[in-house]
Amino acid sequence: MIMTWIEEGSSLYHYQLQSSFVHRLLFGVNKVTTLALGKTHEDSYRPKLHLLSKYLKGQCALLFSRSSPSELREQLDAFRSSEYSRPGVLAEQTVWIASGPLPKFPHSIEPVLRQLGMPVKLVKGVVHLEREYLVCRRGDVLSPEQCRILKLFQIEISEFRVGLLAVWTDGEGVEELTEKDSCMMRTSLHPEVLVVCKQLDDGLYYFIPQPYENKGESPVNEAMEED
Repeated sequence: MIMTWIEEGSSLYHYQLQSSFVHRLLFGVNKVTTLALGKTHEDSYRPKLHLLSKYLKGQCALLFSRSSPSELREQLDAFRSSEYSRPGVLAEQTVWIASGPLPKFPHSIEPVLRQLGMPVKLVKGVVHLEREYLVCRRGDVLSPEQCRILKLFQIEISEFRVGLLAVWTDGEGVEELTEKDSCMMRTSLHPEVLVVCKQLDDGLYYFIPQPYENKGESPVNEAMEED
């Protein structure tokens, strides 16, 4: 079976997959793995195994298992992990910042936010966002400035996920899984969120992303004013 991972996924995730997964994994150079599988019917290690070679592109690995694709999908979903986005990747969420006071920030951050293009000002020493601010839309190629804003507001919108591309079964050959598996793949990311600054029971302020359903419209100010 051929598997791939979505997002940059550091070597730590690869180590977790190798050490925690109950099946056998092979991370290798794609060209070398292709030679091992076989490029043609004549040099295929097993009947039709060479047909897997066309899926060996980019970040991928071989997974050897007796489990079905649906069983593997349930297990692989356990390895989901969110992380801060890097410049150049596609935004997986539309992110708005709600207007109003941002008491979690020190007053010294105001010029930094302004330099990043955010409409902010100081009111009695507290940073205020003058209007709702759209950080990014889902599908945007993220800029360094957008990534910095997301990190300042502690919003992780990239998610490490493992996808199944194709499976080879002895006696049956190769079946492509990309479309079927993508429909089954889970994600913890809501398509669109509004980030509000709230004080919780411990007395501290936090940036909290809330699902935002009214796509295409600006969030309401009231969301920022809730206790």
